[in-house]
Amino acid sequence: MLRAFTRAFAGRPLPDCYYGYIRAVDPAEKKRRAEAIACLPEWKEAGLEVWNATLGQIGFDELHSRIRQAIAGHDLWGLLGGPPCQAYSVVGRSRRMGIGEESRRSHDDEKQKLERERRAEAFFSDEKHTLYREYLKIVAIHQPPFFVMENVKGILSSRLDDGSYIFDKILEDLGDPWRAIAGEDLPTEEASRFMPASRHGYYIHSFVAQPNQDGDYQKSDYLIRCEDFGVPQERHRVILLGIREDLNIAPTQLKKQGTKTSLAEVIGDLPELRSGRSGRVTHKIRMEKKDTAATWIEAVKSAITNHVLEDVRAFSPVIHERMENVLQNLCPNLMRGGVFVPCEPWKDSTHDLAKWFRDDRLGGVLQHETRDHMDADFARYLFVAAYGEVMTDSPKLRHFPHSLLPDHENAKTEEGRRVFHDRFRVQLAGRPATTVTCHIRKDGHYFIHYDPMQCRSLTVREAARVQTFPDNYFFEGNRTEQYEQVGNPWM
Repeated sequence: MLRAFTRAFAGRPLPDCYYGYIRAVDPAEKKRRAEAIACLPEWKEAGLEVWNATLGQIGFDELHSRIRQAIAGHDLWGLLGGPPCQAYSVVGRSRRMGIGEESRRSHDDEKQKLERERRAEAFFSDEKHTLYREYLKIVAIHQPPFFVMENVKGILSSRLDDGSYIFDKILEDLGDPWRAIAGEDLPTEEASRFMPASRHGYYIHSFVAQPNQDGDYQKSDYLIRCEDFGVPQERHRVILLGIREDLNIAPTQLKKQGTKTSLAEVIGDLPELRSGRSGRVTHKIRMEKKDTAATWIEAVKSAITNHVLEDVRAFSPVIHERMENVLQNLCPNLMRGGVFVPCEPWKDSTHDLAKWFRDDRLGGVLQHETRDHMDADFARYLFVAAYGEVMTDSPKLRHFPHSLLPDHENAKTEEGRRVFHDRFRVQLAGRPATTVTCHIRKDGHYFIHYDPMQCRSLTVREAARVQTFPDNYFFEGNRTEQYEQVGNPWM
């Protein structure tokens, strides 16, 4: 709702109380600023815009009445959205349809077969596979001039239980939504109030490719590789553009950028920070939490034992040398950041993205605060970041010296190293980041900062920059909830 409040000021400066609220550290000050915001008419307007509801679980009349009210008086409007992606993601499919470690170790073929059948039945009966039909009903009933539908690239290869591709079915249904929902049990009396005068179909276009001579697209034409269009992230998503068939509109394709935007370009201006200490030496050993710059430096140095350094030297003398250099030059002045960190971000105002991110009235950056990490992970983070600098790539678990392997039994087997090969991943300075997902809320192992001197994972603000949230975008809730909002922007 807070972001809806800022949209109510489109074309006008945001009020001072907004900046006071998002910069406030003291709870009493934050409450006072929130009360000032709540008194403004734009806050009431935001309350009318925001509605937290789940399709399929709310009444037909309530849903469509709200939509009709929202679009009243507008001839040109668009519907944006997409079904949940968990059912279509390659990772999600693999995890949910796998037979599990216990069955795999049993070597019982019949047991493994039954487990596969059980998991497949549960997977294909999941309502997430057909929630797109709720979206489809809105398209059919309200006939938007255009719509945009987004999902993960795994939707291109996802099949239904009859073996057919769900993406083919989605294209067919979106092209003729009324035919697609002909068998739906719509509430007759309520539905009659919302029936459109004409029932149109849609042409489904790609944002990045032109159709062939027959006006058709290949499946791959709907896949957008965001890093090709200036986004500092290798985020690959299927995005469909539906245009109502009675409109004489020819879409224009996005143009690829000449060069890709690197991670360092969008987070390199942010203040350098150190990580925090969780108080855990390893998963099994907890000590009193002492989190100062001095104890952090001591913990990092203690984690990089002579045994670890010798293992690294045997693997790569160059990486060993870089790690030694870091250990000798750890900065005692690094802070952990905070809810608001005064600084001058985006000093290079000529950068293509500066206009989008920058807000001179902020006077600093929001939510640039590091997580806690256990001491044993400092050695892994330092190794991974040093590896990234030297090899310009992120190491797989098979590249780790044995003394740096995680303290998990599966990480010490060849099978485990194959399955969990990306357990620790450094985000490289000179490339776009890898895809930011909701997993970032759990730990920072997939999102390690490229600077070995900082020995940490990305902050909420750094992840938000990767996801192209403007700097004045404030994420409510605790830090875990903030990471989840960044990793799942459709929330």
